[in-house]
Amino acid sequence: MRECGRDAEFPPPLLVAVRRPPVNGRGPYVAPAAPVCERDVLEAVLFDMDGVLADSEPVHAAALGDVLRAHGLDAVTDEDYERFFLGKTDRTGLGDYLRARVARAPDLEALLREKAAAFAHRFSREVRLFPDGVATLRALADRGYRIAIASGGLTAEIAMVVDLAALGPYVAVRVTGDEVPDGKPNPAPYLLAAERLGVKPDRCVVVEDAPAGVAAAKAAGMRCLAVDRTGQPEQLAAADRVVEQLTPQAVEALGNEDR
Repeated sequence: MRECGRDAEFPPPLLVAVRRPPVNGRGPYVAPAAPVCERDVLEAVLFDMDGVLADSEPVHAAALGDVLRAHGLDAVTDEDYERFFLGKTDRTGLGDYLRARVARAPDLEALLREKAAAFAHRFSREVRLFPDGVATLRALADRGYRIAIASGGLTAEIAMVVDLAALGPYVAVRVTGDEVPDGKPNPAPYLLAAERLGVKPDRCVVVEDAPAGVAAAKAAGMRCLAVDRTGQPEQLAAADRVVEQLTPQAVEALGNEDR
C-alpha cells in the first residue's frame, strides 16, 4: 500500500483518529489524525517486453526472415507477422504460420534454434529500448510495487533486454516463453507471474502493446494498460485504457480507480 504523499494523485485520504485513555480525568485523548489510503489497491505491475520495454519486434521479424530464406522460403509479410507472431511465443507463432502457409515445412525445432541464434546475432546492433517503458518500470519499482516481466521471449532474450536496460535490481520475477507451453493470448504467463509475486490477479496491472497480450491480461482477471506503438489504437480496444506514452501515473491511476 503506497503512502499518501502531498503529490499523490488519489482521492483525499480518510482521516483516522486514534483514541487513547483519559488524561487527568478530562476525557479521552484524541491523537492527530493520520491519513490512510484505503482505495490504494494496486500491488504489482506486470510488463510485457517486446514492444513495451524494447523496440525488438522488427528485429524478431528480421531474424525470422533470415531463417526462412536460408531454407528457401519467403520472408513473412507484415500482415502475417502481425497475425501469427505479434505478442506470441515463437513456438506458437511459427507453428501456426507453417501449418497455414507452408506445404512442406522444415523441422520446427531446428527453425526455433536457428531463429534464436539469428536474433542474438542481431541484438546488440539493432535492438533499442523504449525510454518511457524503462523509466516507468523503474519508477514503479522505486515506489514499492512488485514488478514482473512476462513475455513470450526466450529466457536468454529477456536476459539480454534486462541487462541492456540495467533492470535487474527492479524486476522481482521473470516469466519466459520457454517456461509456459501455452503463450499469450492464454492467461498462463500472467497468472504464473502473479503467483510467483504472491499477489492476487485483481491487484495487478498488466502493461501491454499487442492484442494477444491484452487478451491474456483480461483472461487472467487483471487490468490492462496498453501502449499504442503502431498508431492503431483500435487494435487495443479490449484494454482498460490505451495511451500513446507510458508513465507511472497512468499505471497507478488505472490500478487504483474504483473497482
